[in-house]
Amino acid sequence: MTLIIAGHTLEQINIDGIKSTHGHGVFFATDSSITQNGVVVVSGFKKVYEMPIRVNGVNLLDNWFNGYHGFIYEGGCAVAFAGSTLVSQHIMNSIRNHLGELKPTYRDGMYQLAMLCETHKFISQHCDGDMFKRSDYGPNYLLTAPFIAGVVQHAIQCVLDRASQHKGMKTNFAAYQADFILTVCCPDTGKYHIYRYEIVPGPDNGDQSSADSVPAVAKMEEIPEGKVAVIGMRDNHEEDANAAFAAAVEAGQRTDLAMHEFITTAIRNQNEIGVFKIGLPAFRYEHRGIRLELQARND
Repeated sequence: MTLIIAGHTLEQINIDGIKSTHGHGVFFATDSSITQNGVVVVSGFKKVYEMPIRVNGVNLLDNWFNGYHGFIYEGGCAVAFAGSTLVSQHIMNSIRNHLGELKPTYRDGMYQLAMLCETHKFISQHCDGDMFKRSDYGPNYLLTAPFIAGVVQHAIQCVLDRASQHKGMKTNFAAYQADFILTVCCPDTGKYHIYRYEIVPGPDNGDQSSADSVPAVAKMEEIPEGKVAVIGMRDNHEEDANAAFAAAVEAGQRTDLAMHEFITTAIRNQNEIGVFKIGLPAFRYEHRGIRLELQARND
């Protein structure tokens, strides 16, 4: 099992007697155990990863498209996972592949980005040689936080759709359940966004009659700045985690430090009563800009 909490890093600053709250990116506080049937198999396991976001360059030869080459934009976001390690790692690879090679194209009278799997949207062989200049993309290279979040949702759903071809998903749905958190600094606005993804039963879960059934769906929601995203042991800790976050803001504490202590205490309390679904060390990561960095660990 897993416990991961992500939220905006907020700090109260007092200037000339006037208090104001400032943001400093986003944080992750995580446990680090991999368990099986309540027994710890591995400790110190990393559950948050930096993900590259890249946009390919367009090579034009006169009025002919000569392929996608190199990258005109290289950025990054962060993704955390909870649930089946095998399924989660497969989905993480799908997310990496989808975000890592976005293709500029022109459709319906506008410049767009196509995912690697959307070959029908790629540029045709003939196009105007004056197209696809740097100024055509805009300062954000057509990237926004909602677009990136949608690509992640699509990448998760792709794995679920392929897995639905196997009977195992319909007969043992729990084995495929996993949760994810995406944090991203919007290339367009510079604002930090947090999204939570949950794999939930689809409308056709359990239906064995159709080869095209949809037994699982990737559900996405954005977490507002005053809340935290919780995955893993969410039912046990989400309410308390949000209360602790709100208390830290009210007290003027740095929210990342407060939530690192919260998750450390939660792990110790569970372990003291003989429950080892989550375990130490507890890690704290900072995601600022395009970089994810480990800041501290509690053993």
